[in-house]
Amino acid sequence: MKVSLQELEEKVRAGVSQLGYSGEEAEIISDVLLYAEMRGNNQGISKIATGGVPHASEVEEYQITRENKCGVLTSGGHSMVASSKAADHAVRLAAEHGVGVACTNHTETSSGSIGYYARQVSQAGYICFMTVGNGDFAAVAPFGSSEAKMGTNPFAYAFPYDGGEVVFDCATAAIAYFGAVQAMLSGEPMPEGVAVDVEGNMTTNPHDVIDDGDGEGMKGAITTFAGYKGFGLSLFVQLLGSAFAMAGTVGAHEEDGAGTCIIAIDPGLLSSSDEYMKRAREVVDSVRSARPIPGMSVVLPGERGDTRVAQVQESGEIDIADGVWNKLCEFIEE
Repeated sequence: MKVSLQELEEKVRAGVSQLGYSGEEAEIISDVLLYAEMRGNNQGISKIATGGVPHASEVEEYQITRENKCGVLTSGGHSMVASSKAADHAVRLAAEHGVGVACTNHTETSSGSIGYYARQVSQAGYICFMTVGNGDFAAVAPFGSSEAKMGTNPFAYAFPYDGGEVVFDCATAAIAYFGAVQAMLSGEPMPEGVAVDVEGNMTTNPHDVIDDGDGEGMKGAITTFAGYKGFGLSLFVQLLGSAFAMAGTVGAHEEDGAGTCIIAIDPGLLSSSDEYMKRAREVVDSVRSARPIPGMSVVLPGERGDTRVAQVQESGEIDIADGVWNKLCEFIEE
């Protein structure tokens, strides 16, 4: 259905408020959810009514637990709020030391569309890498298995260049968990080849994968993208976002919750920022100039979402799946 942008923003803020958030926290969470929804990313408003955003009363107190020359470790806070603050810490440290590393733990998933935080770092003028370990939440099977042992483990990067930024953001799973949730709410099948049922058979039915009875587990599992290659990248993400961040993982240190790792790098670390920006622009221009396949064009990471945002802002309305919108409205009216 078509929903006005104004009504969307009002409903999102009302839903976040109903979950017990206010002030800066509510503003950050709402912004992260709207960022995703307006880009057509499945990390958007479906989270509000389905447990993707925990009640404020369930969130541990935010605090800085360790800081050294170029690193900060924080504990607690809503994952979206903690991630936004981690991005600020990483930028601050990179400005002083050339590289800044900020990690979080004792948070609850979901961090949402992590391109939001990578873009936050990039717009401050720094290169960013970000990984998220989903703590004890398991939805994804390692390559060669049908048992969920890993999170959807998203990875993002952002590179500023003279005139813009390249922002990449994706789950290392073949489909994000909330992509499967959104398919279930919309009554639609999932794409082929992204999930298996409890017996290990490929399925497109989200009800074969998600335990929609109590919402606390998985019947089957989501697969990693690109087979063993995606599995390798997913493990990289989980090691940085769990072990390195002193966060939990399935079956170990689960009490330490979910974690993130954000690395900010001064683009002038090895030369000058101006020289980097020029050379990065040359890379972008070279890639864009590649001969296109008939009927297609070269689109850099982040540009498709930016185009969609511009269209939504120009028209003042957005398409929302009926099931997702109705679920949000019902939640607000409870």
